[in-house]
Amino acid sequence: MTRVHRKLIQDKDHLAELVVHLSSCSIIALDTEFVREKTYLPQLGLIQIANRDDAWIVDPLALDVEAMTPLLEIFTNPNILKVMHSAEQDQICLYHGYGIVANPLFDTAIGAALCGFGDQIGLSSLLKKTLDVNLPKSHTRANWLLRPLPETMVTYALSDVDRLVEVAEILMLELDSRERRQWALELSALWVNLDRYASDPRISAERLVGKNTFTPRSYTVLCHLIQWREDCARAKNIPKKWIADDQVLVKLASVAPRKAEELAHFRGLKVKSDSHAASGLLTAVQLALDTPDEKLVELPTRLEPSPHEGPAMSVLRCFINLFAHEQDVAPRFLADGDTLLKLLRSEFSHVGELKQAALLPVAVVDQIGKDLVGVLNGQIGLRLKQGRGQRCTCENHKP
Repeated sequence: MTRVHRKLIQDKDHLAELVVHLSSCSIIALDTEFVREKTYLPQLGLIQIANRDDAWIVDPLALDVEAMTPLLEIFTNPNILKVMHSAEQDQICLYHGYGIVANPLFDTAIGAALCGFGDQIGLSSLLKKTLDVNLPKSHTRANWLLRPLPETMVTYALSDVDRLVEVAEILMLELDSRERRQWALELSALWVNLDRYASDPRISAERLVGKNTFTPRSYTVLCHLIQWREDCARAKNIPKKWIADDQVLVKLASVAPRKAEELAHFRGLKVKSDSHAASGLLTAVQLALDTPDEKLVELPTRLEPSPHEGPAMSVLRCFINLFAHEQDVAPRFLADGDTLLKLLRSEFSHVGELKQAALLPVAVVDQIGKDLVGVLNGQIGLRLKQGRGQRCTCENHKP
């Protein structure tokens, strides 16, 4: 049940009191509410904060950046652990709103996944499973920029952080029993990397390589087009997809149109051929086409299995899935496709060599390293029994 002592903070004096209170905490919970349906950047509406005993709402619409600075220092205080659930979007809001992210961080969605609660579990389900608390979901699409805030919206917003510190402490105890707390903190720290939130066209372009084929020239065109879309969306303060979705950019990069009339051929491009935006698109393409060969953007390295490695990759994935089931974690926390291929192409006689290779996080090696080395050396096999996959020892194995 939601605790009764609540404060909606909308002025510097009450914020200063809150900062003094939070500065003595070793752990606090954070959440945000925002609106982004029609804008380039999220519009931060609320920041919810809680400790073990109480919870507050800070109104960022009533407090400028200077006034918020003492609270932001709490969010980056290395001696205070910040707890968030599925932290990425909240960190995006803090980064674009104030240039910071909450750090150090414990993401309860990650912690829950490493405790056997399932991958990407929602906060509502997690609260129910850990504290038998039912989380209201009546305002998931509310206008968080509305002022004054109706009491029902205040209550809903607070419910997202009200018991989150308790949940985190339960999860950390369970993680300790499985020797996984450090693993969870390392995975949570991925949401602390500021590079994730900067608008770097090369990072966005790398995500689009996938199954698409690029030459160094067309890839350079793609990078220029991504920057063009960022600039357009920011200038108009609209979502990037309202300019063009990713696959349209991929097609534009492969064709490299040079005339405005060619743009009409690209379904999903949401700019008029005679507009300023279209002119900017053509300029971006031409800049990429004029780039000297020696200054083209380097294509990211793509690891591709050879014909004989393909079946071996499938077998190794089966083992990873089996180990994930045995360890009660999601397979994605153990190894991705590129890592599996690197493992296949390496030789390890013992766990120490696997750890030294640094292909896997230390925590993963600690969990499955011995078994993985056994698989890679043919000492452990896989069989089906009663409809289930089981490991088995390969008795005829010869070192």
